[in-house]
Amino acid sequence: MQKRIVDKLRKKDRKAQEYFYRINAKAMFLICYRYLGNEEEASEIMNDGFYKVFNKIHKFRDGGMDGLMAWTRKVVVNECLQQLRKRKQIWFSDDEIPESEEVSNFPEIAMDAEIYFNLIQQLPESQKTVFNLYVVEGYTHLEIAEALQIPENTSRSYLMRARNELQRKIKKMYENELQ
Repeated sequence: MQKRIVDKLRKKDRKAQEYFYRINAKAMFLICYRYLGNEEEASEIMNDGFYKVFNKIHKFRDGGMDGLMAWTRKVVVNECLQQLRKRKQIWFSDDEIPESEEVSNFPEIAMDAEIYFNLIQQLPESQKTVFNLYVVEGYTHLEIAEALQIPENTSRSYLMRARNELQRKIKKMYENELQ
């Protein structure tokens, strides 16, 4: 069944495209929203991503549905990164945090995903993007460096900055909770 859907997508079968879109749209929208933070823009970029997937399906080589979904996710993330570049809201400076800087320890507190999401959305665009690529998408620092056209150490620095900032915010929430 799954192989047949991929084959139908390669033949530009509209029903297969509609089915694939319907079962994946929500997940791809959430990815776009995580990067862009705006529902309308996330929806537009998600649709651009699906358009690209459907028009470049011939470049997809792994015949399985899982591989296609991973490839679709990568296409959608790349569309988000292109949009961030167009907005000129993502920029990186050369001043880096030393790699040896350790993240501080503090008591863990239970928080739901929405709180984490909101904290991540508050990060500066460059930190948020690197954090999402590394932590959520599972990219390596080399892959992030290539995708964002930055040095690999800059990716490491921005991840460290994002983690430190998130920990600072969580620690502050924890301290407020104790008061």
